Amino acid sequence: MSHYFKKILIIFIAMFVTFSVASCDNLTSIFTEDPTTISTTTTAEPTTTEEATTAVETTVTIITTQETTTEPITTVTSTTTEPITTTATTTTQTVTTTTYADGSRLEVTSPTKTVYEVYDTINLTGMVVSFIDSGNQTTVDLQSSEYTVSQVSMRTYGNKQVYINYNDYETSFLIEVNLPNYYLSATDLNGSNLFLQLRTIVNNGFDGVSYGDARYILDETDADPNNPDNVILVYTQLSVDETWDLGATWNREHVWPQSLLPDEASNSSTNTASDLHNLKPADPGTNSSRGNKYFDDITTTLSYAPPNEVKGDVARILFYMIVMYDELSLVDTTPSYLEMGLFSVLLEWHESDPVDEFERNRNEIIYDYQGNKNPFIDYPEFVNLIWN
Repeated sequence: MSHYFKKILIIFIAMFVTFSVASCDNLTSIFTEDPTTISTTTTAEPTTTEEATTAVETTVTIITTQETTTEPITTVTSTTTEPITTTATTTTQTVTTTTYADGSRLEVTSPTKTVYEVYDTINLTGMVVSFIDSGNQTTVDLQSSEYTVSQVSMRTYGNKQVYINYNDYETSFLIEVNLPNYYLSATDLNGSNLFLQLRTIVNNGFDGVSYGDARYILDETDADPNNPDNVILVYTQLSVDETWDLGATWNREHVWPQSLLPDEASNSSTNTASDLHNLKPADPGTNSSRGNKYFDDITTTLSYAPPNEVKGDVARILFYMIVMYDELSLVDTTPSYLEMGLFSVLLEWHESDPVDEFERNRNEIIYDYQGNKNPFIDYPEFVNLIWN
């Protein structure tokens, strides 16, 4: 190839490269309006042949696109001065953190046990209370003497907040208080709905004992806590020998008088007159003088006032009787057949003489014998829920 021809070929190649690069620049219009470009410059080394007397400079443009999203990015800034409380749940415990405006935090890890039945005692085993300082964010686990735990009523069911206080800081954890399984179907009921549901509950599984058998059960239901060989007599509160001696030392008192019940009391019968909840050991003479008088704050020819220690006991027995037996009712006048009173006085006695351990123990023993309980002993709040 002649020297002149080679020179023309080199010029042609240079023109071709320049034309190609210019064409690539036009491609930018198909991308975004503001592409990011990276430009690099390379210098072609001259050929080793003596004919390569001109270096070719080329510019390569690398075009990249930036991915965009249609979702806005939102930043939330809290300006409140109120403490912010957050709760995290672990397998068996919760961790509640209350954060204050200065960044300090009071944190409580709840006790292991957070589900209870009414009248249970809160168990704080496993609870950890920590304070996190606002400055260096140092966490300090507090001793029980350094904080206080609020009192929570275990008399009622529902979710309850237990508050922890340390100096001016406060946080809390949640516990759940439920009715016992025996009364679970009565949850969230009130008024007549609760009354009727309790009737279903106390009649379900009921297996009464005979009036004769009651002679040898009352010495257990009403045993003297300080002398198990004695019984406590209902109206005198005396402690006497438990041995049944044909009614000489004590006999069986019907709190709802037997003459105002639909059934006769005979040793072989199992009926309304043999229900253990309505029977109490009594002094024979006192039992006779009380007769079938209704209950009131004073003793007259028509009414009878028991000692203050048992006024609430008497009221709750009579409340049980009208729930258990649909033919019975409480009135505020002189009672007739199948009636007893005075209802308004009994409601007051229920409040003034609360349930005690003697009643609760008696209730459990009767449950063992005849398969039902007095709900107003187990859950006194039922009275207000029914009769407001």
